[in-house]
Amino acid sequence: MRIYRVLIVFCFCAMLCQAQTPKIDQTRLSQVREKYDAPFNRNLQSFDCAVDFSWKQHFTETTRVGDEGTDEELEKIFQPIRNRVTVTRQNVIVSSGLTDDAIMKLPHGGMAEFLLEHAVQKSLYGWLPASTNTVLPNLATPVSFEQSPSGYKLSFKIQTYDVEMVIAPDMRLQRTAVKGSPSDYFETSFEPGQQGFLLASWTMGEDGNTERGNSLIYTFTYQTVGGVELPEHVAVIRESHHEVWRYTLSDCSVKTNN
Repeated sequence: MRIYRVLIVFCFCAMLCQAQTPKIDQTRLSQVREKYDAPFNRNLQSFDCAVDFSWKQHFTETTRVGDEGTDEELEKIFQPIRNRVTVTRQNVIVSSGLTDDAIMKLPHGGMAEFLLEHAVQKSLYGWLPASTNTVLPNLATPVSFEQSPSGYKLSFKIQTYDVEMVIAPDMRLQRTAVKGSPSDYFETSFEPGQQGFLLASWTMGEDGNTERGNSLIYTFTYQTVGGVELPEHVAVIRESHHEVWRYTLSDCSVKTNN
């Protein structure tokens, strides 16, 4: 009889723990999300900045092929173009003040300018998930936390896919992977900011290729404009093509709900 009573108590405790575990996991997810700076989830509506880019520096870090002209000739043509970028929570719009037709009349169809605009746009689109906290699962997503030697393992589903995140003891996201899909993998690093963790780097395989030498890397440092921490110095490193695109966002203005 005593053993029977013990079993009843054990079963009751097990059921209670199972019922509490999802609630504990959701509470922990909320605590993790609060650690990150997400300006678009506070009061930021948009920001607009000048894009400062040095073609001279770019040519010292990038392997060029083709006969589109010398470094000096291209710098003379493209350096005078002044780009600006406007960022909202959904869009990144880069503008040179020139029409596409005008750009295409430049040497070799203005390819250099289009490549610069593409690098700026892609890198800031890479930053947006951190700025809206969508890099982490939302609070309505059922999740499971498991302690690991490196911190925590966070598991959840997106549609039919099993996603696993590795989180450091201080709650910084380190890497994310989709089980059974090696191409769906990325690594991140975060640095402390005034309002929480800020995305410092994002590394992924280019076009799903995660083999060595095929990484696409975005790096960010920050500036404070109107009380909002925005990217300042940004780099795009494309290993497969030995390309490096570095630019600085300056003369920034922000629009907020206040």
